[in-house]
Amino acid sequence: MTPPATGPDPAMAAPDDAAATRERAWAHANALAAARDWPGAADAYAALAGSDPTDAAAWIGLAKASGRAGRYRAMHAAALRAHAAGPREWPHTLALARLLRDLHETRALAALCTAMAGFADAAGPDGLVALADLLVDEDLHDEALAWLDRAVDRAPSHGPARYVRGSTRLFLGDMAGARDDLERAIAAAPHFAHAHRRLSQLRAQDRAGAAARVERLRHERARVAPGSEHDIHFSHALFDELHDLGRHDEAWPELERGMRAKRATLRYDVADDLRLAEAIGDRCDAGFIAGAGFEPAPDTPAPVFIVGLFRSGSTVLERMLGGHPAVAAGGESMGFAAALRLAADHRSRGPIDAGLLERLDAVDWPALGRDFMAANAWRARGRALWTEKLPTNALLLGCIARALPRARFIHAARAPMDVCFSNLRMLYGGFAPWSYDQRELAAWHQAHVRLMAHWHAVLGPRLLDVRHDALLREPEAVMRGVLAHLGLGFDPEVLRPERSGGAVATASAAQVRSGLRAPGPPEWRPYVDRLGPLIAGLGLDGPPGSGPPA
Repeated sequence: MTPPATGPDPAMAAPDDAAATRERAWAHANALAAARDWPGAADAYAALAGSDPTDAAAWIGLAKASGRAGRYRAMHAAALRAHAAGPREWPHTLALARLLRDLHETRALAALCTAMAGFADAAGPDGLVALADLLVDEDLHDEALAWLDRAVDRAPSHGPARYVRGSTRLFLGDMAGARDDLERAIAAAPHFAHAHRRLSQLRAQDRAGAAARVERLRHERARVAPGSEHDIHFSHALFDELHDLGRHDEAWPELERGMRAKRATLRYDVADDLRLAEAIGDRCDAGFIAGAGFEPAPDTPAPVFIVGLFRSGSTVLERMLGGHPAVAAGGESMGFAAALRLAADHRSRGPIDAGLLERLDAVDWPALGRDFMAANAWRARGRALWTEKLPTNALLLGCIARALPRARFIHAARAPMDVCFSNLRMLYGGFAPWSYDQRELAAWHQAHVRLMAHWHAVLGPRLLDVRHDALLREPEAVMRGVLAHLGLGFDPEVLRPERSGGAVATASAAQVRSGLRAPGPPEWRPYVDRLGPLIAGLGLDGPPGSGPPA
């Protein structure tokens, strides 16, 4: 005979016990994450996800912990499982959006953005702006603008919302709307240096207001801490405005101040990058590139990788190619770098690092090519070719050529002093750390020249140089050669980069929409007496001319 039960009915107690057990499991996983025990946290979140595969939050925790533990593939897989499960709360959804951005899962991020509409009421303006920033990073500018419109509707004086919307409108070619938003951001927060700096990129549309902007910039910079991020942005904006006004003696100290302050914030040794560039060339020789890759069906669209130093003319070249009916402008996608990280199961610092280079023998190259095409061929939008215009793909040409035998390459080249000075005056953030010191900039330029010479030697006719000055002086002749390199006939629409439509999310966003103009006097010439370290580093003797292209 079964003895009578002496405790609670198990059937009645189970749900409460299960909830309590799961709550304890969550507390344990979170405690491991707080202690930075990432492998332990990953195992704990994996147990939570395994017991309830519909819990997107558990998959998000697993993805984060896996990434911190150095398990890149596991991070990727967990993030996609979280996306499939569907987050139920705004904070979880925003966390997943960050993961998808970091993994460069552009289509998944766009789909999540659509699903997030149901949570929009739970987000304040800061959350909406955070999401829009992630979308902008993946060139999803139209989607970002929709969320920014919501943020501005809710909080018309929200400075960050106005700033990001102004930037997005600039990228989309709405210059008047961009100026209005940026001025409203400054009105809401007069010391908002990022908005002032972005507004300086629109200065060509308002030359008459330059002197007043200079005084405003100086007044507001006096209110911020010297050497701060705001100070850096104000200084670069002042240089641009004063340079355009021809007040070069006033302009140069502003650029020096901004560069010096920015360089001081960076932990960087250019020697590391020089060693990496040399190692890439040694590893990716002709024999490496000749190995087996992915051979798609003949009617599959093919990528065209446009590389070069920043500010080498790659944006205008892509914009021109995008005018051809057979070419879609794909923008600055990290698609191949993301696919390579996944294939090597290694999250590199930048497009490639020494750790990833050491793992190349373990890569399944045909699978890498297939996976890249599956994830990125949508960018062709029904056309025969699409462009992948990420300058730093110059470091990956050997890997790309190995994985994608049908890919073609174009190197945007510009005279050394022209391209280096254009980089020197830019404010990139942390992703071009060599650009804030003349000697480091010259050293990286020369390393790029050596690496491109190596790629020419091993890639042969797959790689074409396009000189920026020649493109501006003889656009039709140069573009005929470019199109022939891609197996295409000439179309006059390629000569109209100023046409409406399409996003341009680079420092050339305003310039490229003003059409083609023959090059004028070098912008660096007024500062030649201040550029001695750069001139010496480039190996130029005496007062330099434009020199041969990089």
